[in-house]
Formats: sequence, C-alpha cells, structure tokens
Amino acid sequence: MFEIGRGLWDEMLAHARRASPEECCGLVGGRAGVASSVYPLRNVAGDALTAYEAAPEELFAAQRRMRAAGEELIGIYHSHPRARDPVPSQTDVKLAFYPSAVYFIIGFADDGRGVLRAFRISEREARWERAEFRITEDF
Repeated sequence: MFEIGRGLWDEMLAHARRASPEECCGLVGGRAGVASSVYPLRNVAGDALTAYEAAPEELFAAQRRMRAAGEELIGIYHSHPRARDPVPSQTDVKLAFYPSAVYFIIGFADDGRGVLRAFRISEREARWERAEFRITEDF
C-alpha cells in the first residue's frame, strides 16, 4: 500500500492541469511506500500530446535532490489528459525501466475532477497490474 498526502496529490494534479492538453511527468520520492516529495519534470517528448519523456537534465537533478534528502524513488507519474480511467498504454509498458517504482497516471473525469490510478509495470514481461494506494490528509 502506497501513501500520498493530499498536498502532494494536489501538486501532481496542478502540474497535469498546467500541461494539458499535453502529458506531464514527474517523480515521487519517499521511503517505505510513503511519498514525501514530488518532482515535476518538463516533458520533452516529440509528441507530448500522447507521450512523455522527462528532460534528462531535470531528471538527473531531481534524482540528486532526492538522494540528498535521503529519499528513494518510489514512483513515477504522468498524465493521460483525455482519459477518464487512465491505464498504461503500450508505450508506457515498453518504457517502464524502473520495476521497483509505482507508476501513477493522472486522468480527468467528465466533470473535470482529477483521477489518480497506480500500477506496477513490468517492461520485461510486457504487463501491468493495479497497485494499491491511498491519499492521506496532511497534518
């Protein structure tokens, strides 16, 4: 079970809204399945409307900041702005190079509310499964 505080979820959702109609992307840092930081990254994919690729210099800088904070990479997030119930695409599965990370995908319901789903993705086995998570209140 992974935990994300409401404030971090709000940050991820705001990033997805700003990037829309393009996909956004970022990292989630923390320990033992509990998120403590979100690292929004710039999407430099050739077709950012349907794919994501983190800007390499931002990705490496975020990983350095994560290590300096004593965090581990626990998740990777991106958005599917036109999906009401987002699931990994074939490309998402093919490019899932971090098997220990949870892949969070943000979509939008018909009324505009954010929808968050979590997945374990195996690039090697070309499959995915839902991962359990909960959004907790910040204190």
